[in-house]
Amino acid sequence: MKFQIFLFYISIIVGIIGIMLGNRANYRWYWLAIFAFYNFSYLTGFSRLLFLSIVWILLSLTIGHSLGLVTSFKKSVIASLLGLVLWIIFSLLIDDYWLFLPMQKIYNLLGLY
Repeated sequence: MKFQIFLFYISIIVGIIGIMLGNRANYRWYWLAIFAFYNFSYLTGFSRLLFLSIVWILLSLTIGHSLGLVTSFKKSVIASLLGLVLWIIFSLLIDDYWLFLPMQKIYNLLGLY
């Protein structure tokens, strides 16, 4: 249990650092933040879907930057709104079990859950 609490706090710290480095240095740091906040969202039992919105926003920004579509602040806002729309659609139509299945398999493989 203490290891999960440690992972919880590390995920918050790594996610925030990944967002800061993604804004300042290179958008590729968003991938680290996506994984950290996905892990954080999985570990928070009470508000899983709320924190999953951060993952969808970062995912849409990262894919937009990777494809060269996000080049200005206005396009970043549009990509963020697209991420929120995708988050709403996925949280309403797909069960939590399927949204967090990859992380559940990783934790089962490592013997943490």
